[in-house]
Amino acid sequence: MARKKKISPLRIAALVAIALLIALGVWAWQRWTPFRPIAATTSTELALPAQTAAGVSATSGVSVQVSGKLQIPEPPRDAQLGVSATDAAVLLRSVAMYQWQEHCDSSGCRYDTEWSAQPVDSNKFRAPGGHKNPQAPFADARFVAGDVRLRELSVDPELVAAQHPAIDYPVKANALPPNLAATFSVVDGVLYAGGDAAHPKVGTLRISYRIVPGGEVSLSGVRHGSKLEAR
Repeated sequence: MARKKKISPLRIAALVAIALLIALGVWAWQRWTPFRPIAATTSTELALPAQTAAGVSATSGVSVQVSGKLQIPEPPRDAQLGVSATDAAVLLRSVAMYQWQEHCDSSGCRYDTEWSAQPVDSNKFRAPGGHKNPQAPFADARFVAGDVRLRELSVDPELVAAQHPAIDYPVKANALPPNLAATFSVVDGVLYAGGDAAHPKVGTLRISYRIVPGGEVSLSGVRHGSKLEAR
């Protein structure tokens, strides 16, 4: 019977040393090789897909930014007072009334007349007699344009208002309908009824307007088909 050939201890030690050297080399390569992460797509790239020839993304359901001139064929209008704004996405009406105000402290109550944008309930005064506030016939209101468009996109007017500040909109006397022109006076673009700016009395109304203008805009939103809406 053939005798088994024994591996010498020296040879075993050499093989172990070689294995250790190989393992050490792999570890060193992994430790010192610079990490190269996969390039991440930026949020801008995700938000702004490829543009069509008209300059507006054809992709739906993604964030876009679109610039251009608003088209407003149906401007906002306050039908109650006949006031409209020809180149605006939103028309804002602000109403104040000259009213009695009660100011009470430990020494008692005093009553002064002031402009107030909020109704003051004079029935809750400690001494309501002689300090009666009438009810205002109008309140603050917000009117939006119809069919606002930016290039081929239909735009929510409130999206325009959220990204562009409102500005004062002085009313011209000749813009009022004849029946309202007989009731309201116009001072510095503001409407007054039941008194004037210099000599108001309890119940005098002061109505002013602001608009979110049209013109050239840059809007950020989410496109859904042919609509541009808020994020």
